Amino acid sequence: MPPRSRRKIAAVPDVPAGGLARFVRETLEKLQLQPEDAAVSALAVEYAETIDNAAELAKAAEALPYDPDTAVMVARLKTRVDAHVVMVDLGPKLLAALDALGATPKARQVAGKPAPAGGKSKLTALREGLA
Repeated sequence: MPPRSRRKIAAVPDVPAGGLARFVRETLEKLQLQPEDAAVSALAVEYAETIDNAAELAKAAEALPYDPDTAVMVARLKTRVDAHVVMVDLGPKLLAALDALGATPKARQVAGKPAPAGGKSKLTALREGLA
């Protein structure tokens, strides 16, 4: 079986370094949040900023000169801020925070709100054609 190629989905923008937090802020600004949503909103932004900064922190830890007194601590720090580790750890938490704020398609569907304008997805059209 030939390998499947991954193609870009039009609704998913390229996220430049440091850009995830910007997209989260833009999403939160478009929501009609209540004052009681402030903590979860701030948490979502914090998660996104931490994900954005992970690669930079890992590079900084790698660039530190070897010092036997701090080598173990620096190695642990590098592991904690590795971009993949941070994404695996914080990605689901960020999604849950956005979900709680109604900022995901799933949350909007549960709330009975329509999906953003843009028409039906190809998958939805196929499903409706089969029904």
